[in-house]
Amino acid sequence: MTEHNETVDNDHERVHREEIYAKKELALLLYRLQNLPDESRARMQGRVTQELVAETMRVETPRGALSFVLLGGAGGRAITLLTRQPATIAWINGFASDSVFWDVGANVGVYGLYAALRSDTRVIAIEPAAVNYFLLSANCEANKFDRRMQCLLVGLGRDRSVAQLEVSQFAAAKSFSFLGKEQPYEGRQTALIVSMDQLVEEYGVACPNYIKIDVPGISEDVIAGGESTLRRPEVREIHIELTKSKAGQRIAETLARYGFVASGRDEHGGSGDVTFVRK
Repeated sequence: MTEHNETVDNDHERVHREEIYAKKELALLLYRLQNLPDESRARMQGRVTQELVAETMRVETPRGALSFVLLGGAGGRAITLLTRQPATIAWINGFASDSVFWDVGANVGVYGLYAALRSDTRVIAIEPAAVNYFLLSANCEANKFDRRMQCLLVGLGRDRSVAQLEVSQFAAAKSFSFLGKEQPYEGRQTALIVSMDQLVEEYGVACPNYIKIDVPGISEDVIAGGESTLRRPEVREIHIELTKSKAGQRIAETLARYGFVASGRDEHGGSGDVTFVRK
């Protein structure tokens, strides 16, 4: 074994010991909080939670550092920002100057935040799940991107409606569904749905130049609600998660009618991100 390998092994062992110690300390803290009188517990548990949420994690990127609020699975999304979908990062790096980027299905905002590191890019981040929207907005605030990012608590679809999102507000940074399929979440959140065209034409949201759509199962509805917007020449590229299915084929055919052609596909996790560019 080389000296370098020994050092790495020792570092891993030290981190493992520290993690075990932290888990024991956390269990002890929770035990003590639960056994406090109600008034004391309410005050102390609220303070501990607030201080933990305020302790953001710094992630370095080629464009600069980002800060992330840690709650639930948010840390995992943050630390894999550059590696989980490298094709998406490369796509964002290729944006033209002075662009508007829509991040549809933003979750906690990792890609929108990365795009906002470009001072010449304006980001519209769209997320319907309240727990993820909290983290999205908090991350925006932590990075002082309030003037570069506009965060919308809304879902996109074919038309204006109210829908039930299968969600748990205790499962931060997870992916949720409107589809009525069997989900591990028993909670339901009522969410406002609007179309892409309504956001632009009725609410005055800036028309996008680049759109990322990551809303498995309802991408077809999002595209159907953007017919007018997607025909506009300002919309240059669409980066969308598609499966090789009939629905995916219909989406590709619809975008072809709007003047787009697929330029590449990056496979990951059983599906793929396809970039469509205007002809």
